[in-house]
Amino acid sequence: MKILYACCAVLIGFSALYAQKIPEKGVPWIDNYTIDQYKSHGKIWEISSAGNGIVYMAGDAGLLEFDGITWNRFKGSKGYTRSLLLAGDSLIYTGSDLDFGIWKKNKYQQFEYTSLYPFRKDPNEENEEFWHVYRVRDNILFISFNNIYIYKNKQLTRIAAPTRFSGCFQDHEKIYLADEKNGVYVFNGLSLKLLFAYPGNLPMQIAGVYEKSGQLTIVTKNRGLFLYDSGDLKPLSSGVSRYLQKDQVFCSTLINNSYYAFGTILNGLYITDLDGNIVQHINKQKGLPNNTVLSMHCAADGWLWLGMDYGISAIHLFNDITYFFDYKGEFGTAYAALLKDGVFYLGTNQGLYKAEWRHLNNNADTKPFTLISGSEGQVWALKDIDGTIYCGHDKGLFAVNGNSCRRIHDEPGVWTFLPYNDDYLLTGNYNGVSVFKKAGNGVVFLKKLDLILGSCNQLIREGNNVLWVNIPNFGLIRFALNNDLFPENRQIFPSSQFAGNALNLLTDDKGIALLTDERRYRFDPQKKQFDLQGENALPGRVTGLLDGIYRPVRIDTNYQFYPIYNGFALGNTSIASQPNHQGCTLLIRKMEAFNNQARQLIAPNASVPYPLNNLSFQFVVPHKNGVSYQYQLQNYSEEWSKWTTGHVLDFLHLEEGDYTLKLRAGMDGAVVCSTEVSFSISPPWYRSGLAYLAYVLLAFLVYFLIREWQNFRLREQKRKLLIKEQNSLQEQAERFKQEALIDKQQQLEHEKSLLKQQVKQKNIELVKQARENRNKNRILHILKEKINEVQRDPAAGKMRWAEIKRLLDMYLETDDKTFEIQIDELHQEMFKKLRAQFPDLSLYDLRLCAYLKIGLNSKEISEMLKVLPSSINVSRSRLRKKLNLQHDEDLYGFLNQIS
Repeated sequence: MKILYACCAVLIGFSALYAQKIPEKGVPWIDNYTIDQYKSHGKIWEISSAGNGIVYMAGDAGLLEFDGITWNRFKGSKGYTRSLLLAGDSLIYTGSDLDFGIWKKNKYQQFEYTSLYPFRKDPNEENEEFWHVYRVRDNILFISFNNIYIYKNKQLTRIAAPTRFSGCFQDHEKIYLADEKNGVYVFNGLSLKLLFAYPGNLPMQIAGVYEKSGQLTIVTKNRGLFLYDSGDLKPLSSGVSRYLQKDQVFCSTLINNSYYAFGTILNGLYITDLDGNIVQHINKQKGLPNNTVLSMHCAADGWLWLGMDYGISAIHLFNDITYFFDYKGEFGTAYAALLKDGVFYLGTNQGLYKAEWRHLNNNADTKPFTLISGSEGQVWALKDIDGTIYCGHDKGLFAVNGNSCRRIHDEPGVWTFLPYNDDYLLTGNYNGVSVFKKAGNGVVFLKKLDLILGSCNQLIREGNNVLWVNIPNFGLIRFALNNDLFPENRQIFPSSQFAGNALNLLTDDKGIALLTDERRYRFDPQKKQFDLQGENALPGRVTGLLDGIYRPVRIDTNYQFYPIYNGFALGNTSIASQPNHQGCTLLIRKMEAFNNQARQLIAPNASVPYPLNNLSFQFVVPHKNGVSYQYQLQNYSEEWSKWTTGHVLDFLHLEEGDYTLKLRAGMDGAVVCSTEVSFSISPPWYRSGLAYLAYVLLAFLVYFLIREWQNFRLREQKRKLLIKEQNSLQEQAERFKQEALIDKQQQLEHEKSLLKQQVKQKNIELVKQARENRNKNRILHILKEKINEVQRDPAAGKMRWAEIKRLLDMYLETDDKTFEIQIDELHQEMFKKLRAQFPDLSLYDLRLCAYLKIGLNSKEISEMLKVLPSSINVSRSRLRKKLNLQHDEDLYGFLNQIS
């Protein structure tokens, strides 16, 4: 459906163009674009426009796209892009150096390139450059100097050039190819057929072939125009032919089947009718950036696009407004104009100029204007009154006569004229209003109006004798002029009473109106006041119009004069200007979702992630001026926005949901086109469908886990109770077992203690017995020896018996130390360890340690040593200090640890 609308728009646009004429006087408006603006180096070799109004260009840096506001560049093949063919708004074929291919838009409205060229560079062959791409029915033709490649049903067929193609041209369904040597061929879809050979076998450099009524117009690069008819090729005599021979044609095109356009290398652009008569000649002196035109294309909206040697130009051919810019400083900025008897008078800041009206046709490089002698200086106004041309000048009031002018009055600064009744002429001056009385064929100064002071740049008549004066920076004065030419009933309207600046009085069928640069007012004679009518829609049809009181002035039935900066403009009312909104399309050029960290292109009907819930939309009505936009975002606001000239919309922090953005464009107070796009914002992950499903599953999981946990707790409680009971029983068993063991151990300890006591007693008894036995044996032995001596010597018997008696007495009385000696012998190992650790221990201390180790208490030790028990206690305390024992340490346990 969108394609159908676009096609309808194109057909409507072209049908409108067919009914239009290109103005002959002045230069149509030109937009010039530099490399810095379209950000692509090199030259533009071919230009075309899509049905939606977007212009595409093949250039050295790739494929260019321009919608009137934004330039986009797409790089496909490595070489220079030489040619292009638009098969639709989203499908483009291009040819380049050693490559050709197809561009298709992706879902983000960005072009992506696919090469169709089947070969790669062969150093043994000449590199192919594809300068032409055409469509003939279902065939796509890629044409280089050497070959024709026919692309159909994804298959390629190659047809070689007879010698080498020097040019290729399409006229309707026919393709004409100029061969360097043989002549011009016509391609019938399958093969080449020689149409005509070059006359005299002299090759011709052809720049265009156009068919009209069975005849062919042949455009050559440096030999002018030729006509081919019924096998006969002859030069075509026309007004432009001699210029084309001199200026060297590089490209050409047919405009609406009504005009030819020729782009030259040396002198810019020529536009002619079909008979070769020059309608427009535009070069660098008239607004182009340079004089070399490399490519051209006439779009459906009437703009003629030119690829220049440096830069790009767009000419609004069919606008009824044309311009005369003073690029050479020949006449300056115009303020007034008058057309009389075929002579055009122009008042500028430099003086009064005149030119033949027919010489204003832009068909040659001429200098039509000449300065009228004596008029040097600022000219403010021109008016034809009773056959005499009056000139309002900075130096006074002048009358124009042929090539000279005569000063009538020397009061400086005449702004405006107003004939009053049949006898007077009023002039608004730098200071007040002057009254002139008609006398013969002229006028003479009569007086200055009383009570009117200041610079009066406008005089307006409301009724028979009611006048208005506009005084800048002061206001308006309304008064009645009596028979004595005295202003009565003055009413002052200060400028502060009105919004805006540059007050301008107008009169029409409804009465007096006032315009400022912001508002419109209408004077009510009954109330004697101005009523606000609304905002002032400043005219946008004329570019550079002077501010303030300077409005269009009709100079004849078909033309209006517009004062503009550095020149003037003419409006041809006999030319029906194409409506600005005809054939327009509102396009959404880019959709982006973004946040502080990232930006992401999105497609229509896309689902945007919630973290990127800030959206930006770029939209435009391609190549239309004075467009305002209005939008409504459904599910966000049901109200339409205010009209704005901006072409970018940003929506921040959108909630999740489905949205539809509706856009409409307005021009000249009417809605001319609209579009809409839908998208959705995905909920945040924690509010998504999967999240809710996860929440449900999680709830079931939590319920299951809680239930399992409760069951687990019950099982654990049961298990713990069972374990507790088991442990309790086990503890009871262990306790009983421990008690039994303790009882058994106590019993064993008791038995051990008894055994120790018995062993100790036995040891003591054994030691005592052993000592007694040794002592007895020793005494018996001594007694035996003494008896033997008595037997051997009876005489000494008495003495020996005495000795025996003493021995017995001594044995009985002598303190026996044998026990101590036995104790020392039993504990030698312990004594060594104690001496090693405690070298300060005495023999007494060592024996005390031995006595204590074998279990003797203090009383028992004191009896053996025949001392008091208290002495033993003191000795024990001293021993503890020498052994470095604390009060809570057991001396007996310490000694038992030392084996």
